Amino acid sequence: MKRKFYSMINFIVMFIFISTIFCSTAVAATFKDLSTSHWAYKYITALTNNHVINGYTDGTFKPEGTITNAEFIKLVVMAALPDWIDIEDAESNLNHWAGKYIWIAERYGVISSGSIQLSNIDNPITRIEMVRIISRADISMKGSSMASNEKVKFNDVLSLNNDDLLLLKHAVSKGLITGYTDNTFKPYHNMSRAEAATMIYRFQN
Repeated sequence: MKRKFYSMINFIVMFIFISTIFCSTAVAATFKDLSTSHWAYKYITALTNNHVINGYTDGTFKPEGTITNAEFIKLVVMAALPDWIDIEDAESNLNHWAGKYIWIAERYGVISSGSIQLSNIDNPITRIEMVRIISRADISMKGSSMASNEKVKFNDVLSLNNDDLLLLKHAVSKGLITGYTDNTFKPYHNMSRAEAATMIYRFQN
């Protein structure tokens, strides 16, 4: 009897040990082109482990690669979508894998109706377009009030219209976006995958 009891204990201990090793390995998202010293490593690995954003089949993440309108809108919608809404209920006529996310974003006023079409859905998104989308989603989908407690001090945004400046101020005030060390925002530059992961991480937390 004692021998069976101790055998069972040993089995349980071994099972827990193996499970711990397996889980530790499972959550350690690694990419060939992403070092632990990369500035966005924390955000990329967290979102990858939670199956929010993916790498490529060749084992890379391409952190400096661009992200498209479709990809970013999907990430924002899924990060803000209420639990009671099923994305599969979306009634999009847009013949694209992201059509349902575009439809949801339009219904919430995150993007203007018809602004995303097949002609631009796969275009790389710019940083100011990203600000418009994530700020509107924060307000209309997550119910946040327009934030304006932080001043926009970037030296390259004077050409933006008032609406874009307000949305940028919201994103900065909510800590969703920061500029560069030279005090620029680079509004018309394309957004990288690392920048997108960082924004979505902050948006979710």
